[in-house]
Amino acid sequence: MKRATSIILLCTALAGCADTGVIKVGLDRYTVSTQVPFGGPTSAKGQALEEANSYCDSKGQVMLLDSAQSHECALHGGCGEAEIYFFCLDHGDHRLKGH
Repeated sequence: MKRATSIILLCTALAGCADTGVIKVGLDRYTVSTQVPFGGPTSAKGQALEEANSYCDSKGQVMLLDSAQSHECALHGGCGEAEIYFFCLDHGDHRLKGH
């Protein structure tokens, strides 16, 4: 019984993993939301930033973070959620100066 309970809890936690993928929300502005079962808000934000960087890199551009929010999931227990908004910009874009 103890093992069955552990398996159910693990499956429930893993089912909580979610990722919207990159979504275009403007001319050169995008968003991505992530939810991770372990590692909390910091891990979720890190995963979202990695995905944003990879996406912009694949376009030959640079990622510039616009805004980020992260928090613990309602389920707690190490679960974290994050949502970021970012730009994919050409290397010479004036918005990259000072960053």
